[in-house]
Amino acid sequence: MVIERSAASLQGGLSPIKQTQSSLEHDLDARAVIALDEAREMPAGDERTEAIHKAIVLRNAADLHKLLSGKRGAPGI
Repeated sequence: MVIERSAASLQGGLSPIKQTQSSLEHDLDARAVIALDEAREMPAGDERTEAIHKAIVLRNAADLHKLLSGKRGAPGI
């Protein structure tokens, strides 16, 4: 079996798909941090609870993305 690689992926080190995944990971992580910081500054109540929940959802999305993209020590395929 022969697997061809594009010149773009060889020259750039990472394929455009991997670069997009890294960017998405970074974006989700940054949004989770910002959401949690904003929630911590809010007074106690329903709005703060909802904001903390949003931060947790964003953090879980970032963690899930890392897991599914094989960035946690999973062997490459």
